[in-house]
Amino acid sequence: MSAAIGVLPLPPSYDVVPPPDLSDLSSLISSDLQLSDLPSYSRSPAQAPVASSGPARSTGRSPPQEFHYELNKKGKTFAILTIIADGQISRQMPIFIEGQPVKGRVQLMLDKPDAIQSVTINVLGQFITGANQGEQLSFIDISHTLWTQTDGEPRNVNSGDGDSSPTTPNPPTKYSGKLVGNYTWSFSIDLPKQVVVPYGKQNEPQIFTPPQTFNERHTRASINYEVSLRLGRNKLRVDHRIPAAFGYIPITRPPPMPPLRLQAYAQGTSLLGPTIDPDGWHSTDAVSIKGRAFNSRAFNIQCKLFLAKPLAYTRGSVIPLCLRLESPDAQVLDMLSNPKAIVTRMRRRIKYHYNAEKTVESFAWRDAIDHSQLALWWPSAEGSEDRHGRVRYVNGELHLRSDIKPTSAMSSFRVEYSIVLFQFDAVGVDCSESPEDLIEQPVDIVTAYAPGARPRMLAPPGYEADIAVQQVTQVVSVERMGFF
Repeated sequence: MSAAIGVLPLPPSYDVVPPPDLSDLSSLISSDLQLSDLPSYSRSPAQAPVASSGPARSTGRSPPQEFHYELNKKGKTFAILTIIADGQISRQMPIFIEGQPVKGRVQLMLDKPDAIQSVTINVLGQFITGANQGEQLSFIDISHTLWTQTDGEPRNVNSGDGDSSPTTPNPPTKYSGKLVGNYTWSFSIDLPKQVVVPYGKQNEPQIFTPPQTFNERHTRASINYEVSLRLGRNKLRVDHRIPAAFGYIPITRPPPMPPLRLQAYAQGTSLLGPTIDPDGWHSTDAVSIKGRAFNSRAFNIQCKLFLAKPLAYTRGSVIPLCLRLESPDAQVLDMLSNPKAIVTRMRRRIKYHYNAEKTVESFAWRDAIDHSQLALWWPSAEGSEDRHGRVRYVNGELHLRSDIKPTSAMSSFRVEYSIVLFQFDAVGVDCSESPEDLIEQPVDIVTAYAPGARPRMLAPPGYEADIAVQQVTQVVSVERMGFF
């Protein structure tokens, strides 16, 4: 009997902070976007913020959440950076979804004159593999000046709702004095949906989409986002800086479903199989499984795995599967088509390396690999017209956790997924003559649904998973050296 992949008792997530509860993200933005639940962020704030809710709204949505980051001198606060994010998804840290601006305000409470020359907000997105400068790639670096001396004298305000922007005529008169009193500036900074990063052996510019925040303790590589306040001073004095980490979630969607699959979801019926709806399924190449039954009889089975099109699936939903087995040995066919004998999981591979001037294919890189829970399988009536009994079909589906990271790429960092059919686990059947991974099919994991009906789980009662949804982790180091 071949061995199935073991399940280690790991926690259900590697995130430092529990994922937010996003029951209906579509209410956060315009309804035409039809977003799925988009949980999963992974980074704690650089300094612990003080969270508070803004005034309640009448829209039925959660009020905005404010996160306050302070600078203190002799036990008294003199500067506050406030980040304002949506309260429905921002609990322990601010979270921004693609298309949402980074909003906030800066407050200065200066009891004594202070020679501050500028007030600047900086937004940074970085791919990090180490502490050295060469191991940190900034793909977003936005500087937004709120005030400088050349803007003129800022106005004092009595509350955090005021605006300290100068009212002097244009052009303003440079202000050379010190600041004293209370000042407030608000800001709203749009994040780019695409960035251009030098990449590859020739440092050629390439376009990437900013990926989701990624920071897991089993992987050295991370994707981090930060907004910071800098109070600029003269060359003889050190600038003050307040950093605040935030989470970012891109909006990625699958292509439209094939018509018959979309119709089945809309009408609440079962999916048509690959023999009836061949355009609705992607077929892998057939593989030959060789082995022995009961330590004596040799067998050879042709196996083919089908995945519902398109090969992009929204996290929190389901991946429909179908398995086709063909052999003249009816007994072995029955044993391997038993739902309990089929071992299928989703594989996640984190690929990265430390030199941004080399491509993943041409330089030493590392893999961090983990696997999902088992897919569910149940008998199918498809193929019953085969009079010779040489074909078996089995229906299946793999349930996707809502907090998995989406497929992404940024410079030499990759998050990739595939569906893997492992050796069968059936009593009396030895498949050791075949490779451990029988079939592997790359897929994409996205964060939002396509327009129209949404996928739903179709597993019949009694075919629930035997184990809780968790992850099996195997960190693999792979050294590859190659040349163009």
